[in-house]
Amino acid sequence: MTIAARATIRPVRAAQGRRLRRLRIAAALLIAGLGHALQPASAATPPGGASLIRSMGADDSGHWPASPGLGEIEAGLRRHLPADILLLFALGFVGLLLGSAALMLRLSLAGRQARRALAQARTAHATLRALMDNLPSLIATFDTELRLVYANRAAQDFFGLDEQALIGQPARNPSLPEELEAELRAVRDSHAPSRTLEQRRTDSAGQEHHLLVSTIPLFDATGALHQILRTGVDVTQSRQAEERLRHLIEHDPLTELPNRLRFKSELSARLSHGPSPGLALHMIDLDGFRSVNDTHGQAMGDMLLQAVVRRLAGLVRPGDMLARLGGDEFALLQRIRGEGEAMALAGRITQALAQPYQLGPAMIRCSASLGLSALVSGQASAEAMLARADLALANARRMGMGHFKAYREEMEGEALLRRQLQAELMAALSSGALHLDYQPKFSLRDGRMEGVEALLRWNHPQRGPVSPSEFVPLAEEAGLALPLARYVLDQAAAQAMQWRGMGLELPVAVNLSGELIGMTEALAMVEQVLASTAIPARLLEIEVTESTFIGDGEAARSMLLGLRRLGITVALDDFGTGFSSLAYLQALPIDVLKVDRSFVQGLEGGGASARIVDTVVRLAHGLGVRVVAEGVESQAQLEALRKLGCDTAQGYLLARPQPPQAITSLLLGIRATKTLAIPA
Repeated sequence: MTIAARATIRPVRAAQGRRLRRLRIAAALLIAGLGHALQPASAATPPGGASLIRSMGADDSGHWPASPGLGEIEAGLRRHLPADILLLFALGFVGLLLGSAALMLRLSLAGRQARRALAQARTAHATLRALMDNLPSLIATFDTELRLVYANRAAQDFFGLDEQALIGQPARNPSLPEELEAELRAVRDSHAPSRTLEQRRTDSAGQEHHLLVSTIPLFDATGALHQILRTGVDVTQSRQAEERLRHLIEHDPLTELPNRLRFKSELSARLSHGPSPGLALHMIDLDGFRSVNDTHGQAMGDMLLQAVVRRLAGLVRPGDMLARLGGDEFALLQRIRGEGEAMALAGRITQALAQPYQLGPAMIRCSASLGLSALVSGQASAEAMLARADLALANARRMGMGHFKAYREEMEGEALLRRQLQAELMAALSSGALHLDYQPKFSLRDGRMEGVEALLRWNHPQRGPVSPSEFVPLAEEAGLALPLARYVLDQAAAQAMQWRGMGLELPVAVNLSGELIGMTEALAMVEQVLASTAIPARLLEIEVTESTFIGDGEAARSMLLGLRRLGITVALDDFGTGFSSLAYLQALPIDVLKVDRSFVQGLEGGGASARIVDTVVRLAHGLGVRVVAEGVESQAQLEALRKLGCDTAQGYLLARPQPPQAITSLLLGIRATKTLAIPA
């Protein structure tokens, strides 16, 4: 390098050196100033400012003999730094102060946010706590040592303990469920939730609850097991609602007894295990219940059903089952060792239900028919047992009211024959193959013919004559009672009008089926017959049997009053064969009382029969009722009846049932000869 170049460079380097020294001095002074402000007087001088400090009076060890004041620092800066550099450092110092202030502000804001976040967290925790405490579910948490950490208010109330008494308690606690510890341990060890279980638990008040219980593991942010959550949802009301609904589906609302659906289910369940030791099915049907409903109204009918249930309940043993199948039909399942036990119970049932019912101001009689099917060995389906009991019940009904029958295999064949006869009877009724014979009734005072009784006859094309005692019940079973009665009334009224056209006024008596007693349709039917045939009401007599209408006196009374309002004569038939009560006759609106043939047959020997007939005649006459004796078959019976004051007689001794043409000839012959039909 040339001397000229060196001469040129040397001043430049000198200027740069001076500038660098000035920067160092300024930095040292700035650091010293900061040290003066931020450190105690005895603190060490920052290393970068040693030479500058010495120039300002510091010793070689770098310590100030006396702390310089701000004025000295400012004077030092002014000696060593030009004004522009000094301004720059002043601005830097101000910027540093502003940055520090900004940093302090940011730290203050961050503190406020932290406090606000903490307050929000506390609020959220309180809200969550309030929410969990007001949930109806039981909620509790346990730590990994199976100690209780938290329990909401529902759990505290359920177990009757406050939170302070529960917190920290182990799962093995007398106040907590016994299996709780094992269930918590299983979840802790498996790290998997348990399946939801329905458990029955008793609360501190002794009330039983249905709880849906779940146990769930809780993990922290690292995936480690932190706590175990136990919940219990009370579903007691839901289960109770389901039970009420099931009860409504399976029970009769009036009597609270199991209904047909529940009964059949129970029957099937018992039969599936075999008849051990044995099983009897009783089918019970009330006699004349429909007339009670029609006459007294449904409310009285309901009261009667409830009274029947009370009587039946008194006969049922533990392990037996009583049900209402519908309407007036009941069923009873009985555990038996032999059929004899079932027969004995059937007798007690029919006897108990035959007793009068005092329902408010009304006294009602309503007997019951019963059919039973017993299974001591072997197998049978529920349908078969029900069918057999029904078949036995139908046989019991044919015997009259208040009877019971047990199923027998031969009933199957008889039932088949009856069904066939029913079909043929329906065809005979629609084709007019049935006809009426008439049996005369004679006055015991003057011997004249007072009237006739119409008797329905059926000459079967293959079987020949079929007895009314056989085909009339078949008609009633088939629901033909009303059309059959209409047929008989139409034919009898038409024949009476035919005789009247010949100048022969002869009253005709027609027996009305017990199935029709109390039915408004039956009374309407009689009115229609009177209107359609134009027969005078005095020429028509309706006979009703005692055993039929005494079952419900009010229904009978209403029916008979309706007939009498029409001007029809009302007769009480077969008196003495049912629930005979002489005093009861006072309440019955009847015109004629017919003494049953069983009493007439006993007249020849005198004794009890004569005294009974004498009493009946005297009472009837006292009530203004005429007396007719049925089944007179001997002259001695006829003479005894005359002496007892009986008004009228009929029977084979006097005249057999005969076609209307024979009655016409007899009447014309009497009129021509002017002689009595029988000697007076």
